[in-house]
Amino acid sequence: MQKSVKNMGPLHVRRDALISEDESARIHELAKRVLQKIGLEVRHEGALEAIRDAGFRTDGERVFFDGAAVDDHVAAERRLREKHRQPETKDSGRLTLSVSSYALNLHDIETDRVLPFTTASLTEMTKLMDSLAGEGVRGAPPGIPSDVPPDLQPIAQYRIAANTSRLGATPVDPTSAKTVNYLLDMAEVMDRPITALPVYVVSPLRLGGESLDVVLACVERLSHIRVSSMPAAGATAPVHPFGGLALAAAESIGSAIVVQLLTNKPTFFGGADLFPFDLRAQAMVFGSPENMLFQMLTADFNRHYGGPADVAPGNIHVMPKLPDCQSATDKAAIMALGAFMGARYFGAVGTLSLDEVFSPEQLLVDVEIRNWVERALKGVWLGEDTVEDWLAEIQAGVTRGFMGLDSTLDNYLAHTWYPERHERGAIGAWRDRGEPRLSDRLRDEVWKRIASHDFELDADRHAEIERIYRKAEMALCR
Repeated sequence: MQKSVKNMGPLHVRRDALISEDESARIHELAKRVLQKIGLEVRHEGALEAIRDAGFRTDGERVFFDGAAVDDHVAAERRLREKHRQPETKDSGRLTLSVSSYALNLHDIETDRVLPFTTASLTEMTKLMDSLAGEGVRGAPPGIPSDVPPDLQPIAQYRIAANTSRLGATPVDPTSAKTVNYLLDMAEVMDRPITALPVYVVSPLRLGGESLDVVLACVERLSHIRVSSMPAAGATAPVHPFGGLALAAAESIGSAIVVQLLTNKPTFFGGADLFPFDLRAQAMVFGSPENMLFQMLTADFNRHYGGPADVAPGNIHVMPKLPDCQSATDKAAIMALGAFMGARYFGAVGTLSLDEVFSPEQLLVDVEIRNWVERALKGVWLGEDTVEDWLAEIQAGVTRGFMGLDSTLDNYLAHTWYPERHERGAIGAWRDRGEPRLSDRLRDEVWKRIASHDFELDADRHAEIERIYRKAEMALCR
């Protein structure tokens, strides 16, 4: 009979930092020189006049920053991070997954083709996501409907998610200044007001575009703003990380200073990001060893700006276009290593081709990978204290077989994780079942989950969401 289970605690893999504080400080000094000598290109009507009035030096569309302005903004960022630093909590070893909302395409499991998302197919996939809400999978919707006008797409996304999913109040990125306020209205109906929005910087060193227009169109409703960029090493940034991180830091810090000036709202840059680029493929290469290393490198570098310590890779974007051996390999490698290093949150489940394709089949595979990794994190329990006389126990097993012993039957589940989807049996049993494929089982599960969906938004909020959506439609048709 089982007496006690010793709590071993989640397994942890420790690593050395990929960059020293001295190296980080030298990169930051280079970033300051970039802002002083090269400057930031600002493409926004009226912004340059406000920037000059604030005392910044400009030359055409380029804005230059002295060291004091950079130092002041960095110091404010560090103070904010310290103020909002979360206290350490006991590690349960549970892993949470989330889906990306950026996919324009769906892997259609009936035709095995990649097709544009429609309102109907996005509704089905949001129902699938909702069926996993109780299993540590967060976020909805998993894509963007292509059968509505571009300016209306974020509103349509939110409408589908709010009406279809328990997690439907998950924010989506507004992409149009014409409709952003309708999205914020919907979020308030769902009691999840959106109080912060991103501004995306175009590498190298260029601020402007729709994300800035969106923020300026609803700035009075925001409490703060976030700035980020995606420089690609060897394409839009130096190939060596030393220079790439300096450029990334410069464009993020400079843009944060400008956006804060234009909006009079606290604006935070959150550190620097850097992404690998393959000159042969002419693309960023997510899911690669370089991408995983860059996740860790940038986390280490951003400690210079007050970022958290011991950040492990949690981004499982990958490049395959369909669920296959490559997509499973890449996602499993990053998730396993990231979890053993301490990551407990993984984004982009079910997402392929970076974030262009959502695959329901891949989503279920990713959940199975998560379950595998969670089990591995638990480590091994020796069970020494469960048996009073080990010699007699072993003798009984040799004589009668170990499968029938109480110690086996009582403790089997404490030692063995049984997968929900992966195959474990011998080949004979598999042949007897008609040699089924994993993809067939996954597709059956997708349709069963969608068919059993039963969530409905309450009538009052549903009616208000519909009213706002119709109002947005009418505004775009003027």
